[in-house]
Formats: sequence, C-alpha cells, structure tokens
Amino acid sequence: MEIPEITPFFIGLLVVFGLKIINDWLVTGMAAFTKNGEVSKKTPPVSIIICARNESNNLIEFIPKIMRQNYPHFEVVVVNDRSIDNTEVLLNAFANKYENLKITKVQQSELHWAGKKLALTIGLKSATYDHVLLTDADCFPSSNNWIRGMTSKFSNSKKIVLGYGAYQKGSGFLNKLIRGEALLIALQYIGLSKIGIPYMGVGRNLAYHKDLFFDNRGFASHQFMPSGDDDLFINEVANSKNTVSSFSEDSYTISVPEKTFANWMEQKRRHLTTSNRYNLISKSALFCITLVRYLFFSMLFISFFGSLKIIALGLFLINLISLTALHYKVSKKTNSLDLLPWIPICELFLLLFYPFLFIWNTVVSGSPWKNY
Repeated sequence: MEIPEITPFFIGLLVVFGLKIINDWLVTGMAAFTKNGEVSKKTPPVSIIICARNESNNLIEFIPKIMRQNYPHFEVVVVNDRSIDNTEVLLNAFANKYENLKITKVQQSELHWAGKKLALTIGLKSATYDHVLLTDADCFPSSNNWIRGMTSKFSNSKKIVLGYGAYQKGSGFLNKLIRGEALLIALQYIGLSKIGIPYMGVGRNLAYHKDLFFDNRGFASHQFMPSGDDDLFINEVANSKNTVSSFSEDSYTISVPEKTFANWMEQKRRHLTTSNRYNLISKSALFCITLVRYLFFSMLFISFFGSLKIIALGLFLINLISLTALHYKVSKKTNSLDLLPWIPICELFLLLFYPFLFIWNTVVSGSPWKNY
C-alpha cells in the first residue's frame, strides 16, 4: 500500500479523528460506564406531576401503570389543561378508584400564552410533597420501581435528578430515528452532567425539589416561550454540586413516539428554539462537541475523493466499531439492542437535519406546546 503524503490536511484529519474518539468516550462513556453517584436508601414522599391536554386515550392506559409503583408514599397530581375530550370524566373516575390521585385544572383564561408552563406551575403549587417527579401524559414507567430508581439519587446536596425518557419500539425508519435520537441526546446530557456541566433535562422524566423551583422564580425568565419547561429551567438552576443523574434499568420512562415525520420534525423544531438561551458554558461545550463531529465527517467525505481514501475508510470503520462498543451496554440496559446498527446512521442524519431546523426556525415562528 502506498504511504500517504504527510500533508496539513492529513494531520488535521488524524487530529479531528482523535478528538472525535476522545469526545465520544469522555461524554458518552461517562453516561454509559460510570456509576450514578450517591444513592440514598431513604424513600421520601414524592409528588408525581402530569400535565394533560386532550390526553384521555393515553391516561386511561398509563395512569394505572403509574399507580402500581412499588413505593411507600407518593401521590399523582394530574393537571387538566383545558381539555375538550373525555379527560375530565376519566380523571374523576380514576379519583374515585385511587386515593392518592389529585386532580387540578387550568381554567379558561387569557393566559393561553403560558401553555405547559402554567399547567406545571399549578401542578407544583398543588403538590403535597417537596420532592417532585415530572412525566408526561403519554409516558409510562419502564418498571414498577421507577419512582425508587429516580428518588434514590436525592441527597442533602443533590436537588435535581436527570432521567432518561425513551420511546416505544415500533417498525420503520422513523421509529428507529426517534428512539436513536432520544438515546443520543440522553447520553449527551447525562454524560456532560457527570463531568460537571449539567445543561438540560427532559420533562418526560425529571425530578427536583419543589423549593428549588419557587426559590428561582420558576419559569419567570422565559415564561413567554412555549418550550423550555425542562431544559431552560435546568440550564438556569443546575450545577455540578446540586445535580445527579439516574440511568438504571428501572428508572426510565417510555413515551409514545410521533407517527409521522412532519409531526416529529415540528416537535424537534419547537425544542430547538430554546438552545440559544443556554448559558455560556453549556453553549461552549455543545459547540465544541458539534464542531468536532462536523469536521470529522466533512474531512472524511473529502478524503474519499483523494489519495487518502484507504485511510478514510479505516477511520470510518474504527469510528463505527467505537460507537458500537460504546452503545452496546446502554442499548442492552434500555432494552433497545435493535438500535445498535442505527446509532451511526442517527448521528450522521442529525448532523445534517439540525442545521435545517435551525434555519427553518429563523423563518417560521415557533410552535406552542401540543395543540396551543
């Protein structure tokens, strides 16, 4: 084999490849292979908060699964957010069956702009206990030990617990894409939190002290934005000392994924409207991670059309093996081994897809939560 000429581009390719591998193993590896940190044996009373707008079809299936949790003291607070389906009737029937189900509602008012943030604030005010665990109406726990798996990470210093929100298995490319993207994002925010840069959480599975919310004036700084009830709030209040994550087999939730690419794209477009408000440290970390990935794949693509094609193929295969090794344990833990071949595809697709969404967000106005 002909020895490639040592050019600045060749050296740059090797450097970027090295940074890509280091970045993957530092961030993803921290989430995948390190222990979760402090684990408390205490079981503090917990308020589970669910906001529901026209979610009767999901509530009838998922409320019983939450009520079967193996935990000594918990209540479920459901906020009926101006639903016009059978949500109210269904919740009243459930309230007669479950003593620890509390129902509150958002009244019809001029505060429609507040969306989910208003509903969550009402739910937090209605919560009996200081430890709150948030999930969505279209989510259900991965096990009957979900509450225990999340709240066991609380301690005197740890006031925030970041959890993983998975999606239901289904057929087709879209389902693999949605589930793969959710796993990649979770590994990133959990991995960064473990190295002292907690920058977001997901409302599908997030726990914190109620006092933390009200002491920091809740969503006041971004109350007019339809998104950000999870990531912007965490970005404001989380730090390396008060935040921990839970990524065990028992502690994640499973959500119903979007059925069409257009709906999923709209969901992702809405979520991306918040990232420009992240703090400087979070932005810098995410920028560096993304830049390394873009440089690696761009230089790899260019190399395939020149004298470095054999080197490029080798680096591509090493990257593929590295990603597979990194994600095997996590995929097995989260019952998603079918995603393993799709992880490299999802990584590359999202690098191309996200810029398109950012450009779209500069042209099309943001979309509110659910059907607002």
